[in-house]
Amino acid sequence: MTRRTRRIYLVLILLLVAGFVVDLCSGPTWFSPLTLIHPQPGLQAQTILSVRLPRALTSVLVGAELAVAGQLLQTISRNPIADPAILGVNSGANLALIVGTVLGIPFTIGARFGLALIGALVAFGVVLGLSLTRNGMQPLRLILGGSIFSGFLVSVAYAVSLLTQTTAQYRTLLVGGFSGITYSSVWLLTAILVILLIVIFCLRDSLTLLTLNDQLAQSLGSKRTGTRILAALLIVLAAGGCVAVAGNIAFVGLGIPQCIAILSGHRFKQTVSQVLLAGGAFLSFGDALAKSARPPFELPLGALSAILGGLFLFAFLWRKEGALTA
Repeated sequence: MTRRTRRIYLVLILLLVAGFVVDLCSGPTWFSPLTLIHPQPGLQAQTILSVRLPRALTSVLVGAELAVAGQLLQTISRNPIADPAILGVNSGANLALIVGTVLGIPFTIGARFGLALIGALVAFGVVLGLSLTRNGMQPLRLILGGSIFSGFLVSVAYAVSLLTQTTAQYRTLLVGGFSGITYSSVWLLTAILVILLIVIFCLRDSLTLLTLNDQLAQSLGSKRTGTRILAALLIVLAAGGCVAVAGNIAFVGLGIPQCIAILSGHRFKQTVSQVLLAGGAFLSFGDALAKSARPPFELPLGALSAILGGLFLFAFLWRKEGALTA
């Protein structure tokens, strides 16, 4: 590990810790960081342990899993602008949740997770089908077909919520957010993250080889089809779980891997842990801003993350372009 890499890890870990603490302290009423160590008995302690702690943990987990899902999708498609939110995976999970609950399925965390997985899997299958030609998967068709299909699913979701007069009920699903989070969501996302890390660890060399062209990857022993299928299942698992808990949150899967690629390069095995840390830190700060910018109201986290992340990515790209032309 080079000195530069160690510095990047140190900065990302410090950002993650800082984002987590800020998220715990922020809200309609700000708490001092010292309050987290010795909260006053009663309402303050209950607020921290029962409301803010599960929410802060969830923001870290969702950010990390969405970022890794985006990196996986960019790796298997060899397309730097691939993102579960752009390709309809998040929108499919979102629509399945709304339709399922309108039909009377209980809105428990288990039922939401099952519905989101089904919707994400169907949407991803449709988008992959649109991108396939006789010569294999075409990245341009993947992005164009996914963007169009994602927009279609979002429109259908809004239409269903308007027709059933449940827009307010499904606000979090439609615009993203962490209000009402409980520890059951934390345990679900933790289990998903453990599965992601185990499978990625086992496939780390094969996933790194997928960034090469197919002929070279095959000559080096990469089992392209099996690796892509497993990676696609991981993407669906991560995106479905995050949508079931936090609704449709955009940009994290697109921008965070690209920012890390600018800093550290595109090799999957060397950067996946950095992407995980950066995603968790980014969404922690985003959630803190969403719930404290205009109390007692919360800003829509999906739109906020897209705006903040887009500005952040533009700054990185501008800096990189300046470094290249200097």
